[in-house]
Amino acid sequence: MRICPECGSQRTWKDGLRHVQGTPVQRYLCRSCGYRFSDPTYVSKDPEPVQNFHGLALNRSSSLLSNRQICATQTTGAKNLVRVEPQTEIVRTSPIAEQLVNYILYLKRLGRTESTISTYNRYITIISNKSNLNDPDEIALFIRENWKENSTRNIAVYAYDAFLKSVGKQWTKPDYKPESKKPFIPTDEELSQVVMTGNKSSIAFSRLLYETGCRTNEAERLEWDDIDYAREKIYIRASKRGNARFITITNVLLNMLCRLPRSDKQKIVFPKREKNSRRAWFNKRMKRLARLLNNTRFLKIHFHTFRHCKALREYHRTKDILHIKTLLGHKSLLTTQHYVELYTQIYGDNKAEQFITKIAATKEERITLMNDGWTFIKNDDEEWYFRKPK
Repeated sequence: MRICPECGSQRTWKDGLRHVQGTPVQRYLCRSCGYRFSDPTYVSKDPEPVQNFHGLALNRSSSLLSNRQICATQTTGAKNLVRVEPQTEIVRTSPIAEQLVNYILYLKRLGRTESTISTYNRYITIISNKSNLNDPDEIALFIRENWKENSTRNIAVYAYDAFLKSVGKQWTKPDYKPESKKPFIPTDEELSQVVMTGNKSSIAFSRLLYETGCRTNEAERLEWDDIDYAREKIYIRASKRGNARFITITNVLLNMLCRLPRSDKQKIVFPKREKNSRRAWFNKRMKRLARLLNNTRFLKIHFHTFRHCKALREYHRTKDILHIKTLLGHKSLLTTQHYVELYTQIYGDNKAEQFITKIAATKEERITLMNDGWTFIKNDDEEWYFRKPK
């Protein structure tokens, strides 16, 4: 590889041969600056190349009538041509591209997480490729026709709403109510089999989700300093605008975490992987488990299933919705209410004759009922419904 004597670049091409006094000389062209030069070592068919034949070297000014370099293509009557100047390409960005860059910066200024920015950017890219971002009516119709589920439509609406705010515009935001879907709840035996699949790190990760009910991103951000070995507790950092909390773990999980490899440079317990790779490997393990045990129910299990099952186990043990709210890190009691409804539907203890129901309209009444052992069921505008076994 020859180095360009003009700019020092190694991006050089062989550019043909030039015969000087019957001896071939290798020519080169620099792709960085466009400079043409030759090799002072002549190319010959002899076993050893001839050095500076008759004292001439093609890129020496004393060897030629001109100090200009030999051109790659020789025209008639012109042996020495002018050096080719490098051309600078001017890249012009479109207004849409500039808006998308400003959109990313706007989301970062708002303090959005990297996952949220990535998701919003993906939806906006899809919309911009097929619709006019400056036409809210067209975008609203595109969102309705392109995405079939209301949950994904809502994400697209939030992403475009943030885009309009980044350019100083407003629109009438469509309102899509998410469909009511009940999560799949496996049996305790099935969940125990799921936990014990994979390598040492995968088993510890699944066991952490099983015992704490934390989210996947919360488990991935767990640091070694968050483990309290003396009290057997783990500090779960807040996510999705929820609450941070301390959760007690078993000695089994604590020993699993202690046996994981640890280095001084690595602060987190579970090393980072490519996006969604941990979920993809978990899905592969579930497919294998379903095939080995001939049970397709394993195909319905994912990481968030551990969170649902933990909430139902704790509510079955305590019947305390405030405890479940603290355990899961919810900001609102209304979010925790869904697990109470799911529990009553699965375990079938929601018969009307088994409970006494009361309605609380004020905050003081709600606190009083909770302190007396009443369980929150649901709310309807300003009225909150509680019940208690007879």
